[in-house]
Amino acid sequence: MLNQGDERCESRSCFDKALLSVAEGLSTNGFHTLQRIAFVLIHKTKNIVKNQAMTETLHYRLPWQSSSVYPGAHPGQMIGAGQLFKRHEPLIASPDPRRIDLRASVLDPFSSYRVRVYQQQSSVNVYLIADMSASMGYADKQQTLLRFLLTAAHSAFDYGDKFGFIGCTERIEQRWLLPAGQHLGRVSALAKQLERLNFSGSANGLQNALAFLPAERSLVFLLSDCHFPLPQLRAVLGSLQSHDVIPLVLWTQDEYAALPNWGLISFQDMESHATRTLFMRPALRQKIVAAYRQRQHDLKHIFRAFGSEPLFITEGYSTQTVNRHLQQRVA
Repeated sequence: MLNQGDERCESRSCFDKALLSVAEGLSTNGFHTLQRIAFVLIHKTKNIVKNQAMTETLHYRLPWQSSSVYPGAHPGQMIGAGQLFKRHEPLIASPDPRRIDLRASVLDPFSSYRVRVYQQQSSVNVYLIADMSASMGYADKQQTLLRFLLTAAHSAFDYGDKFGFIGCTERIEQRWLLPAGQHLGRVSALAKQLERLNFSGSANGLQNALAFLPAERSLVFLLSDCHFPLPQLRAVLGSLQSHDVIPLVLWTQDEYAALPNWGLISFQDMESHATRTLFMRPALRQKIVAAYRQRQHDLKHIFRAFGSEPLFITEGYSTQTVNRHLQQRVA
């Protein structure tokens, strides 16, 4: 069995061989062979991304106790097989003579046997609520969503947790719902469907995501670019207050930082398809960049008001960056 490093080396070797085949096709086989090899190259590149998502792990910890009765890897409210002492109970309440505490029993004023009980490590439901509006189809946002979906699902299964998915467009459709479970095949099938989907419309369905979450407190990753009105974001976060929400905001530098200083440029809203042509100049470019910075400040203020610290992903997705953010929130 190959370890993680060997798998990455093998994937890189396949990628290098495909590049070499393209170079040979340029000199010998002509356009049709080159076109066929390019198709293989694209296919192998997608497999490399998928393999990386399968081998990466999110190291998430809970700053609260899970109420689940099922054993897992997180602090729980239940008592059972664990190593962390919780309290003493009468023997009649916890009939396990192996855990009788003689000292506590002697000191008991009612002369009853006292038993040591321990905190059980419990599981938790992990959900990914994804914005699938038209703006999430820009640049590599859709591929980032797919990669995070596979990474989060694999990580949850490694921890012994259940994983669920809620995809939000204009409304929440049944085909983009995955109830919490431990079925890797269903997650892979969902990822293939999302890969073929052309994102369109708005993300109004986010406001109805609560109806598809369980009643018990869950760990919820909210993946979106937040290109919708701020009152809508407040409504979404207000509805999710009973859960532990981790916002991941996807932005790309091309949206605002790569604008030219001079020239005519046409902008199009990907959701409403409205277009607008502007004459770019340094002052207008600085104004647009400043507007994005103010938008980021406003988003942080709203998320923090609801007890969540957002992570802005602006320079490409990295599991290490997400893990650092997850560690900081429980530090």
